[in-house]
Amino acid sequence: MEIYHYSYTICMRVKRLLIIISTIIISLFVIAGTTFLILTNPNVKIAGWQELDTQKLERIHQTATITDKNGNIIADGIYSKNRIYTPIETIPEWTTDAFISIEDKRFYSHKGIDYIRMLGAAKNNILSASLREGASTITQQLIKNTHLSNEKTFGRKLREIRIAKQLEKEYDKKQILEAYLNIVYFGNNVYGIGQAAHSYFDKDVSQLDIAESALLAGIINNPSRFNPLTHPDQAIKRRNTVLESMLKNNKLTSDTAKLEKEKPLQLKQGYKDIAACYIENAINEAGELLDCLQDELFEQKPTITVNANFALIKQISNSLSDILQDNRYKIRVLVIENNTSSVICDVSNTNNNTDILRQPGSTIKPFVSYAPAIEKKLIFPTSVILDEKTDFGGYSPKNFNNKYYGNVTVSDSLKNSLNVPAVKLTDMCGIPYSKSVATRFGLKFSDKDNGLAIALGGLSDGVTLNNLADAYSTLANGGKYKKSSYIKSISTNGKTAYVNKTAETKAVGDDTAYLITRMLLDCAQTGTAKKLSQFGNVAAKTGTVEHGDKNSDAYCVAYTPRHTVAVWYGNDENEANIYGGKEPTIAAKRVLEILADKSQFEIPDSVAKLDIDARKLQDEGAVYLAAPDLPKRYRISSYFSKNNLPKEYSYYELPEIFDLLDLPELEHFEIIDGFVE
Repeated sequence: MEIYHYSYTICMRVKRLLIIISTIIISLFVIAGTTFLILTNPNVKIAGWQELDTQKLERIHQTATITDKNGNIIADGIYSKNRIYTPIETIPEWTTDAFISIEDKRFYSHKGIDYIRMLGAAKNNILSASLREGASTITQQLIKNTHLSNEKTFGRKLREIRIAKQLEKEYDKKQILEAYLNIVYFGNNVYGIGQAAHSYFDKDVSQLDIAESALLAGIINNPSRFNPLTHPDQAIKRRNTVLESMLKNNKLTSDTAKLEKEKPLQLKQGYKDIAACYIENAINEAGELLDCLQDELFEQKPTITVNANFALIKQISNSLSDILQDNRYKIRVLVIENNTSSVICDVSNTNNNTDILRQPGSTIKPFVSYAPAIEKKLIFPTSVILDEKTDFGGYSPKNFNNKYYGNVTVSDSLKNSLNVPAVKLTDMCGIPYSKSVATRFGLKFSDKDNGLAIALGGLSDGVTLNNLADAYSTLANGGKYKKSSYIKSISTNGKTAYVNKTAETKAVGDDTAYLITRMLLDCAQTGTAKKLSQFGNVAAKTGTVEHGDKNSDAYCVAYTPRHTVAVWYGNDENEANIYGGKEPTIAAKRVLEILADKSQFEIPDSVAKLDIDARKLQDEGAVYLAAPDLPKRYRISSYFSKNNLPKEYSYYELPEIFDLLDLPELEHFEIIDGFVE
């Protein structure tokens, strides 16, 4: 009896405990549910919580038109850089069916939140102790993409649900679906269904078939994993999953689904989107020119006339398609028309191109080391400089592979991109003077850039590829600098708002510009850019930036009298090294072959070609004019500025050579901040 009583007591205690626990659990659920309903109720105002901003959704209707310089429309309905606005009426029904079937099958029946799907996701998250599943509806995804961040927190999720409910009260399903399809991300810097159709299939959205629609709907779940350019097998597998979902939702017959699954993947040939990079950078420039934010720019419905040669962009993009699709590296190729300073081509596999600051490496040497030294009359191209391990007050630069070559000419030191001579020249000129000359080429320095490392491209902030291209284009233009531009003119609300009339300024004399060009012609023939040796009229400079145990940046900037081609490789993630004289130079070679410029650099009147004594140069490291009777085999020809000529013959006193060259009186020249006035 006692045992029974004891057992009964225990059972009652357990029962009461279970009742208490159950009550607590139920209470917690009630509290949680009530709190959830309160926090997600749009009618309850919560301080600091974002509300629905319909302006963020209406921006897809604020578009820009891009035309070429002949007035031909290149892109219409552009919103937010390179996105194409696509009205819902132009989207095939099977395309919208594909997205709804895989992303939100109860889209038309819920009011922004799919509670059935949410409970299933909550169960799975509890079992996995994670927030892997969000159960987001199309409405919620639209809010996340336009109003909130991608962080996975309960707070962000609650705000998302709250705003989604608000949206469903103000927008109908058709409007929500249109906005969603115009904003969603498809990988490879492609946003919106309109741009995705062009980028992947070279089609208008209205031309998409069922399989293509399913492929695009499949990408958005994981744009990296289901990238059809890099993971075609995964993309096809995901496409077929979408087709199966459409079948289950009665949007396809079994025969049609089977037929669409059997279709091969047929992507657009060549680079994914030839105009996207150029258009994005042109829109960035338009905002700068009109001094307004991008949203303010689109509100004015601008028509932007650009300097692009889109036929050339297409040709270059197709030629470089294998390079641009190499996802191991960030790559960009820029082409400037020198006489107009117009950007006529800009292609890349990354975005925000005009804003990217990178270390320039050796590509900065002509402007920080060599041009200042020539302007200051410290050197001739044939002057001899000692390349040896040198300590500059605690700064000890190294050559590539730690090799040093003894006495070399200035021209050879630039041609072979030797580091010690470049630093010596900057040291000879003085850092302030070197920076002042380089600044006139459009290169920028921070207040921290006060060491000799600037001679090798060691800058606090770095430069953009556009900065470098402009600097080299200045050399091609005889030392006259003009900032390159994507835009010819802009009209807003039907009225002219901007016409490009950028003035050019003098960076250096045409003598200095030509002497640097002569040295860089040698660089393209037998120096670090010798992969361009097939061209007799190409001047070029390469650059490689070492970061830790790998090279982070590699450049080749090449120019002819008509064009400047700048190529950049960025290597932030990949372990394999890149070198300026290899990958970027190979890309530049292909572009130069397409440009096919046969013109030659003209010798300015300020430059003379004279014979010097080769023996004196070799034996003494001194530059002497060849004596009149010196045999030809002991002579070499070299170019000199008429403002800075050798003053002695190898064996005799210098005769009245200035009269022979018809120079003005030297005493009338005055050096003012490096300019010859």
